[in-house]
Amino acid sequence: MNKIYQTNDEPCPRLQELPTVTATELKQSTADLLDQVSAGKAVAVTRHDKARVVMISIEQYRQLTAQQTDVLSELRAEYRTMLDEMQSPEQKEAAKMLFEATPEELGAAAVRGAQRRALEQR
Repeated sequence: MNKIYQTNDEPCPRLQELPTVTATELKQSTADLLDQVSAGKAVAVTRHDKARVVMISIEQYRQLTAQQTDVLSELRAEYRTMLDEMQSPEQKEAAKMLFEATPEELGAAAVRGAQRRALEQR
C-alpha cells in the first residue's frame, strides 16, 4: 500500500534558528517570555550553553499533537485492515501452501511472479 499521509506543510524552525534565553533569564523575565511564546514565537531555553527545553504556545502544541494523533489513527486503521485480510481463510490456506511447498514449487512460483512483474512494467 502506497498511501500518502497528510502532514502540516508549515515549515518548522530548526533548534539552531530559535531565539534562546538562559535559564537565569527565564527566571528573571518569565512573564515577558510567556507573552512572547503566547504570540507564537517559540523559544529555546539553554542551561550551560546547551538547549534544554523549547517553549511553544498552547496552540502550536495542540496542532502538533492533533496532527500526530490523526496520522497514528490512520496508520492504526490501515494496519488493522491488513491484519484482518491476512487472517482470512484464503490467506491462511495460501500461507499453509507456502510453508508446505517444495523447493521446486517455490522456484516455479518465483519465476511466474518475475514474469508477471516484467509484463506489468511494459
